[in-house]
Amino acid sequence: MEDTPQQSPAQPELTRAERRKLRREDAKQGREQYKSEQAKKGLIRKILMITAAIAIAAVIGFLAYSKMASAKSLDSFADCLTKKGAVIYGNEWCKYTQRQKNMFGNSFSNLKYVICDQQKSLCDEKQITTTPTWEIDGKMHQQVQSIETLSRLTGCQV
Repeated sequence: MEDTPQQSPAQPELTRAERRKLRREDAKQGREQYKSEQAKKGLIRKILMITAAIAIAAVIGFLAYSKMASAKSLDSFADCLTKKGAVIYGNEWCKYTQRQKNMFGNSFSNLKYVICDQQKSLCDEKQITTTPTWEIDGKMHQQVQSIETLSRLTGCQV
């Protein structure tokens, strides 16, 4: 017996049209996979943006609530300072007086405030040379005072 190599069944060659069709199908699958991946990325971006927007809204809400709560407590604090006889001497053009006013926000209107440019004789009599100056229990405290310092000097609670 003679060994003759067995020949595998011949694979039919693809025609040019069939090869083009296969390439088109492969390209179509690639495009569809790419579109699917892009859609997933877009969805993830949307979820992240919504999450970030919710977080920002929560922070803004918290800050607004804190400011309202703080403003209410400074109203009662400013009322207490006035009841204890605390007086602030200042001038509208003085940046330090403005800084002190800003510490109280809207509650500043609850304080006894003497504008030295308008009541010069009183400020001269009190020997006010620096603004702002706080008068508390007959003692003068020059320059901007922290809320904590004013609380300590007057016994008013913040």
